[in-house]
Amino acid sequence: MTARPVKLLFGGQYDRVLGLPAAGREVGLDIVPEYLDGPKAAFEALSHDSAADGGEMSISFYMTRRSQLKERSDLVALPVWISRTFRHGNVWVAEDSDLHSVADLAGTRVGLAEYGMTQAVWLRGTFEDDAGLKASDIRWFTGRDPASLTEDMVRLPAGVEITKADRSRPLLNQLPTGDLDAVITSAGLVPRPPGIRRLFADHVAVEKDYYRRTGIFPIMHVFVLRREFVESRPEDVAGLYTALEQAKRTAVEKLLQPAVSYVTLPWTAAAAEEQVAVFGGDPWPYGIEANLPTLTALQRYMSSQGLLWEDLPIDEYFARI
Repeated sequence: MTARPVKLLFGGQYDRVLGLPAAGREVGLDIVPEYLDGPKAAFEALSHDSAADGGEMSISFYMTRRSQLKERSDLVALPVWISRTFRHGNVWVAEDSDLHSVADLAGTRVGLAEYGMTQAVWLRGTFEDDAGLKASDIRWFTGRDPASLTEDMVRLPAGVEITKADRSRPLLNQLPTGDLDAVITSAGLVPRPPGIRRLFADHVAVEKDYYRRTGIFPIMHVFVLRREFVESRPEDVAGLYTALEQAKRTAVEKLLQPAVSYVTLPWTAAAAEEQVAVFGGDPWPYGIEANLPTLTALQRYMSSQGLLWEDLPIDEYFARI
């Protein structure tokens, strides 16, 4: 009997998953991706009884969930990263603000969508490592209620002030008016709204220096499967991992293609050359071992920021392949 199709949910048509149907056929799997309206939609669908077999999930929300439920967790991750990016460029302040460094953020009011979201975990951890700025040195203002964790799953730290922001206005709009001092957001800001600027003017240089110093390329979203799929179709888990690797490899090869630009950016080739210069070989490796500096830092940040119910070994977050 032919196995039923593997339905996967993603928050967008990422180049690294577009090749999944073709890669799946090579390993005998009928993979059917469904692209939703943004990552948050995928997180919510997978968190609340979706019929999908797996897809994209915030790694911080997943780790909180897994640390509470352990082997009872209905979601099980593979060491595959649907999204990863540096986050220094996601800290915004008012254009006329006197904030110019991490140290300047002490005592300020910082807005963000959710306290436990992955980009904020990385930034708080980096700020403490690099400048000694603790989460408790900042007053945090959230723009929404938790979207992917039920109320009984949310884990928040003691001794840190976390308050609901004014939700009648976008957080960024509260910078020029002085209601917030800084905002952490990955919202699309092209063109940039008037009256705001990045905390780090040359954030790309800061992020390259960070990578060279630490070997860390922050992971944002992880690939997860339903536990039922993992337990009922264990032979297909390895095949799915192989397909994910092949789809990503195809995307990287297209990006490095010198004759044709597959991305709508004028200097794609130059960016690809620079990527190779910074990262060397594969800039986006899957697997635990190749990502140990990143995963170790993330686990340390999640624990120190009070977002885990229990500290688990890194490999316990992932299915055995």
